[in-house]
Amino acid sequence: MKKILFFIFLSIFISNTSYSDFKEIKKKATITKPEIIFPIPQNLDRCITSMYVNQTTNPVLPLAKVEAPSGYGLDNRFISALDSFENFKRPCGGGNIEACENVKRVILDWAKTDAAKRIGPSNHEGRHWNDTLTVNLWVASPMIAGYSFVKQVINVPEDEDKIIKDWFQKIVKKNKHLMYDMKYKEGTQANGVPKRAHNHALSSAISHMQLGVLLNDDKLFRKAFLNYEAAIRYQRKDGSLPIETRRGGRAMFYQGRAMNALSVIAIIAENQGYNIWEYDYKGKNFHNIVKFFIDFTETNKIVFKYAKEMKSPGPAKNYKVQDLDIRSSSNWGWLYAYVTRFPDHENVQRLKQWSANQSTLNNYQRKILFNFENILKRNFGTSSWTVVEPNCHFTK
Repeated sequence: MKKILFFIFLSIFISNTSYSDFKEIKKKATITKPEIIFPIPQNLDRCITSMYVNQTTNPVLPLAKVEAPSGYGLDNRFISALDSFENFKRPCGGGNIEACENVKRVILDWAKTDAAKRIGPSNHEGRHWNDTLTVNLWVASPMIAGYSFVKQVINVPEDEDKIIKDWFQKIVKKNKHLMYDMKYKEGTQANGVPKRAHNHALSSAISHMQLGVLLNDDKLFRKAFLNYEAAIRYQRKDGSLPIETRRGGRAMFYQGRAMNALSVIAIIAENQGYNIWEYDYKGKNFHNIVKFFIDFTETNKIVFKYAKEMKSPGPAKNYKVQDLDIRSSSNWGWLYAYVTRFPDHENVQRLKQWSANQSTLNNYQRKILFNFENILKRNFGTSSWTVVEPNCHFTK
C-alpha cells in the first residue's frame, strides 16, 4: 500500500513539476538566438540544397490584396505563390546562397509593394477567418522563416532589412487571430474549449512567435505558449482535439494540422533552449494526442462519434471516410519531429511493431507507416502547416 501511495505521489509531483516549468517558460522565456528561427543544419544530408529554377522563370510576383471566400476555403492564389516561393526557400534552408538571394528578392518585392493587404472585415465571421489564415499560413510564416534562413547565409543591407521587418510586423498585426478570451458555447462538442486552441489561432501564434525571434521581441515570442497550452490542456482524455475532430471527413485531417502547428511551436521554442514537448497537465500531453492519432489509424471508428457533428468538413462529407493524403506534410509532418525525438516511446514502438508485420494492416495504418519508414529519407513538397521542410528542420 505504501508503495502504491508513493508512486501516486511521484506521478503527481512529476506532473506538477512539468506544469510549473511550463508556467515559468510561458511567463519568462527570452530569446537566446535572435533571428534564428530554424537553424540551418550542419548536416545537410536530409535537406534540399540545389535550386532547380531561376528568378526569370519563377518571379513570384506580389499579390496585392487578400480576398478569401466567406465560406469554406482560403485565397488559393497565395498557395500558388507559396509553391513558387518554396523553390527558393527550401534550398535556402539548406544553405544555398543563390536561393537565399532570391528569397530576399521576393520578400523585398512583396514588402515594397505592401502586398497581402487584408481588406475584409475585422470580425469573427467566415471572411475574417479565411483571410487571416491565408496570410498567416501562406505568407507570414513561410516568408519570416525564409528570411531567417537568409540572415544566416547572406548579408542584408540595413535599409532593406528595415523595409522587410516593418512589413512583417504590419501583416502579422493586421492578421492577428489569436482568439484569446473566447470559448465555444453550448451546442457543439467543443463546448467550453478556448478558441485559442483552434488551428487558425495556432497558425497566428506561429507567425507571432517567429516575428518575435526575428525582432528579438520576448513578448511576441511568448504569445504562442498560451495557444499551445490551451490545445494540450483541453484535449479529451483519449487525446482527441475537440475543436478539430468534429469536422466530418476531415476530422483527422485537422487533428493532424493542429499537431503540426503544435510541433512547430515546440521546435521554435526548442531552438531557443526551451523544452515544451513534455508539458503535461493532469496526464494530458502531446504523447496522448499522438496516441489518439495512432489509435485512429488502427480503429478508425473511434473518431466517428466526434466527426459526425460535421462542422465545416469542406469537400469531405462522409465522416466515416477520413481524408488523409499519404504524401502531405500537412497530415504527417508532426510524425517526423516526434519519432526522431522520442524513438523509445511506446507510441513509436507500436509503429515499429506494425512495420515488422504489415500483412494485416488497414489503409490508414499503411499511410502512417509509409511516412514512418521514410523519415530521414524523403522530402515533402510545399511546407504549409509545417512552415519548413520537415525532413530537414523537424528531425533530430
